[in-house]
Amino acid sequence: MKRGRAPAHESGAAAPAGRSVLEGAFLLLDELARTGDAGLTDLAAGAGLPKATAHRLLDQLAALGAVERDSGRYHLGAGLARLARSWGVSHPLGRAAVQPLRRLAAATGASVALAAPVGTDMVIVSGMPGPADGAFPYLPGLILPPGNAAEAVIAATRPVTAPPPERSPAEWARRLSKVREHGVDLHHCEDERALSCLVAPVYAPTGRAVAAIGVCFAGHRLPSATTADAARRAARMLSANLAHRPRSRRL
Repeated sequence: MKRGRAPAHESGAAAPAGRSVLEGAFLLLDELARTGDAGLTDLAAGAGLPKATAHRLLDQLAALGAVERDSGRYHLGAGLARLARSWGVSHPLGRAAVQPLRRLAAATGASVALAAPVGTDMVIVSGMPGPADGAFPYLPGLILPPGNAAEAVIAATRPVTAPPPERSPAEWARRLSKVREHGVDLHHCEDERALSCLVAPVYAPTGRAVAAIGVCFAGHRLPSATTADAARRAARMLSANLAHRPRSRRL
């Protein structure tokens, strides 16, 4: 989902009709996915909706279980989480990744996850909880921020890729060169809490990189060479699983 602004004709409190109602609801959900939780004023501003319209749509989403409200702040609800988990379980990648994720978690003791491109976003398909979940829970359907490790390992397999926002072409090219050399990408960030992620590319039977599987550590601990080897093994196992699944041949 991409953030955007409401149609120019929407300036009052009444919700737009037809497709615009759905668009407004998805803009609010997208803003909640980005922020984690927020108040009505910030959500309306972030989604580009009038405050009254945002309030009405949030009430409807809350009635459906897609959004929950606590002390005047909103966050994504359990109903939406169930749909996201169902999407991950039914996805060809999610089914094929069950055993590789389990083995990777056992080998590393870390939070593990599988991510794949959906449109222009990199989205978590499935994962297993671990120590890093307190810093960044890898839930199915979660959109990863630009410049993430999964984006880098897939971009490294493509002939031409534009750098993500706030990355220079030279910086991005150097990073992709390292991915091609080592077969993994290590990304460290310290926005609110220190987090290190190491991932390896997953290939469809066509030879095209379609996903990334890896581990995430909270704090300043950096993954070891043993962790990198475990990520590569998990990626090879998942790639082999996809080769034996008929539906995955369309990935």
